[in-house]
Amino acid sequence: MQETTTAPADVRLKRLAPYLLAAVALLVLLPANHLIPLVDRDEPRFAQATREMIQRSEWIVPYFNNEYRFDKPILIYWMMRVTYALFGVNEFAARLPSVLSTILLVLIVCQMGARWFSARAGFLAAFGLLTCVQVLMHGRSAVADMPMVAMVALAQYALYELLHDESPRYPWKWFWLFYGALGLGFLAKGPVTLAVPILTLLFMRLAFWRKPIPWSRLRILPGLVVVAVLMGVWGIPALLRTRGLFWSQGMETHVWERGFETFQGHGAFFLYYFATALLSLFPWSAFFGDGLTAVKRNWSEKNAFLLSWFLGTYLLFSFYKTKLPHYVMPAFPAVFLMLGQAVDSADRAPRAARGWFWTVTGIVTAVAVVAIPAAFIIPFSAAYLPLRKALLAGAGLLLSLAALGILWRRGAQRALVLPLVAVAVCLSFLGAGLRAVSPAVQLVPLFREMPEDTVYGFHGFREPSLVFYAGRPWQGLEETRDLQAFLNKAGPRLVVVEEKEIRAEDLVRPLFDKPPRGRDFTAELAQIRAEGYEQRSVEGLNIARTSAARLKVFYRR
Repeated sequence: MQETTTAPADVRLKRLAPYLLAAVALLVLLPANHLIPLVDRDEPRFAQATREMIQRSEWIVPYFNNEYRFDKPILIYWMMRVTYALFGVNEFAARLPSVLSTILLVLIVCQMGARWFSARAGFLAAFGLLTCVQVLMHGRSAVADMPMVAMVALAQYALYELLHDESPRYPWKWFWLFYGALGLGFLAKGPVTLAVPILTLLFMRLAFWRKPIPWSRLRILPGLVVVAVLMGVWGIPALLRTRGLFWSQGMETHVWERGFETFQGHGAFFLYYFATALLSLFPWSAFFGDGLTAVKRNWSEKNAFLLSWFLGTYLLFSFYKTKLPHYVMPAFPAVFLMLGQAVDSADRAPRAARGWFWTVTGIVTAVAVVAIPAAFIIPFSAAYLPLRKALLAGAGLLLSLAALGILWRRGAQRALVLPLVAVAVCLSFLGAGLRAVSPAVQLVPLFREMPEDTVYGFHGFREPSLVFYAGRPWQGLEETRDLQAFLNKAGPRLVVVEEKEIRAEDLVRPLFDKPPRGRDFTAELAQIRAEGYEQRSVEGLNIARTSAARLKVFYRR
């Protein structure tokens, strides 16, 4: 790795690092935020729930499609209200809170690394976190994850400092930061913020450091009062207003039951997160060998804390039945703080670490290279032709990130601006391609033409993006008779009906003698009588189900 910097250079980097990181964050996170359609199912739910809270002058209880939404606590909705007030109700404003939370997160990580190790280690940790695949995706998403991850990082930083501050007076600054971050983290996404510090201390005490923890320095009882007050400011009114439903639905269903049952088919094998880390953390997953070597050579209580933080979080969600790649993001700061130390090592990386780097980088690069001719070979129909652009942009994104890792390994840090600009460009083309095949976005011009008193309904295709892009409540029509009854009523009406769905897995299921999982409502539609209605067909990509959807729209002005 590179030689250790001189002290003046280290001081200069520490001063400039926040500005450099903020600039990189704006470069890679802001482009295409107005182009990428809100991705079903979570993004449009958060975005529309905030809009409905504004329409109701509501500050406590979120609603989606005129019904309670208990999935997440309140913080992200409050943040979106601010950005909506500044920029209007749109994709850019819905995603801006996550972008700002990501910037806060990388600044916290940079400061942790600089304080615990060196300015270079802190900068690399923050830069790597900012430019890994998962953060490039979720750092711009209109969901609750990034505010929560930022508060987890702040709580962990304050926790370690609170336990090790040797000043003669009690470090109240760290006390307030620790318990304040726990309270705000709970308001962002529930109890995971509380679980991470507990698991970290348990792994420290029982596995990686095995020395007594000075519990008295935490002042747990007054700290819990602080957390309870922050939670109660919103939680108590929410429980009273919903007569306890926010607890039974929000906590029991969306937190507890997801731990013991697979939710919406999002289940996987036990080591799922360790496997997905290779892509989620790319291109920096290729540096795992360097990071492990640096941590081993510089073993200390701080590294024991980071390892406990990482492993505790990963094991927690590995036992969790419902699995999605972003669930383990609270552990990412620990991973990158361990990786960041490799930059300060003057020793040459071991052969195994170099081999791991080129193996991981080579595999991802090969996948990206194969995707380029595949984009031209796949016979996209006219409706899905923009997916060619999206596929090429995705391949370009992976190649740009691979170049980022290679340039860093070669010590060519000044050339990093080229792949960073390429990342921004690829994300813009990716957003444009996905927008063109979004069924809900394609229907926006029609939604705008319909009268204000139009009644909307959907059958088969019931994605939340329709609710957001129409800006109106929708009726769910379960059966064919419900659809016919809806069409028979007077007044302006619009109904979206799924004719046929082809899921991605259906392309290979016949090879294993398995029936397709896609849906076909063609026979049902043949029985529908829609006199007086205009009709329109729409084809697009249902990202939530990784399927191609052909829709029929009946509308009467």
